[in-house]
Amino acid sequence: MDQLVAEGESLAGQARRSVGRGDHQAVLSVLAMLRHVTSMQPEYDRLLTNCQTSIRSKFAAIISMLQETCVKALEGFVESVKSDGERALPKDGTVHEVTSNALIFTEQLLEYASTLSPMLQRDQSLSAALANLPRGLDQNLLAKALLGAYIKRVLVNLGLALVSRSESYSDTTLRSIFRLNNYHYILKTLQNSELLNLVALVEPQCDKMYNDQIMEQKKLYSQSWSKVLHYLNHEDVPLSVIQAGKLRDKDRQLIKDKFSGFNKEMEEMCRVQRSYSIPDRELCVSLKRDNMEYILPKYQVFYDKYVNVPFTKNTEKYVKYSPADVSTMIDKFFDVAA
Repeated sequence: MDQLVAEGESLAGQARRSVGRGDHQAVLSVLAMLRHVTSMQPEYDRLLTNCQTSIRSKFAAIISMLQETCVKALEGFVESVKSDGERALPKDGTVHEVTSNALIFTEQLLEYASTLSPMLQRDQSLSAALANLPRGLDQNLLAKALLGAYIKRVLVNLGLALVSRSESYSDTTLRSIFRLNNYHYILKTLQNSELLNLVALVEPQCDKMYNDQIMEQKKLYSQSWSKVLHYLNHEDVPLSVIQAGKLRDKDRQLIKDKFSGFNKEMEEMCRVQRSYSIPDRELCVSLKRDNMEYILPKYQVFYDKYVNVPFTKNTEKYVKYSPADVSTMIDKFFDVAA
């Protein structure tokens, strides 16, 4: 028993030092030992029935020590999610390291739901999160619900950290790309694992909340087209003037300015948005498709209206891009190698 206590103290000490350095993965080895020791407890109790109280208490001390180490590590992890959100932002708006680390860690906790249950029950706010669940839950479902409540806490703090940190982006479009990437990564990871089922026990609208946030960021991102749309939507030459072939100098200049302005802004959009990163292929394809559906019909109408109008002797200087060319430019978004 003395040797077992010593091993437990050594492992717990190593885990505490690792967690202190920000390596929260170390707590997983403690959880593995705690699960093993807990599973052996009934047999130890039987074997130690006639032993001295001091010997029996050593076994209980091992479990208590390991549990305390785990509790502090879990609390520390939530705090680290808040502080790690202050790390340098990715310049291309990709998924933040703190997001991937948080989801990887919480996913690894899934196999220890029953082991974590006695520790999580000590947290009154986690227990309170189960208030709407039916009474008399079996221990397995109770353990999952408690872990779901803890994961929700991690996600809430992660979301706050991401929003707060993303305010540092001076480029509002890049800010939307960053939030979009992170929200999509979180939702997809939840859906592709057992995490969503656990969180849904205490937050049934979890997936809807992330889908709503994703849609909101897509709408904010679409505002990046405002300068391009300015030249497509504002101050047109009347169709009657074009059909009559009676363009005035100011009409010709207006058409020149619209094409020049569109070309300049479209080229700038292509240059800037190539440097943005959308690592998830499905999201990348959908955002490009949204861009095309948003811009191409408007540009097609504009192009068809003016392409054959004799407003200049240097047509190639102004009519630089066909709708097909614009489509190709949009397809190069989010691809720095394009």
